[in-house]
Amino acid sequence: MTAKRLRFVIFQDAPGLWLVRGLEHDLAAEARTIGQAVRSILRLVQAHTEFDFRHNHAPLSAFPASAQTYWNAYAAGTPIPLAQLGLVPPSGWDIQAAFATRLPCEERYRPALLYSPAARCA
Repeated sequence: MTAKRLRFVIFQDAPGLWLVRGLEHDLAAEARTIGQAVRSILRLVQAHTEFDFRHNHAPLSAFPASAQTYWNAYAAGTPIPLAQLGLVPPSGWDIQAAFATRLPCEERYRPALLYSPAARCA
């Protein structure tokens, strides 16, 4: 069986609150530490995968892809191997993770001139 790929972006939302979001499947988990948050989402993947197999569904088929802002945060982030966190992915999954260098909700702000439509397209 070929492992299915699932990427996670990890970020700190507030002091003492770490969030993990899936990209290919929009899963989320939060906890007080990075390790706890990633462990929680790995358990979620395992539980839903087992449920889906029991009911003849594709693994995690109930979860659509994540919003583009999370993909962007992952792409700009710093990769971290799960082994470095002391974690092992569930069977059948190739899981990759990255720390976001900025929050996914932060969009680059470009001020535009109010009276010049051409300036807004620059």
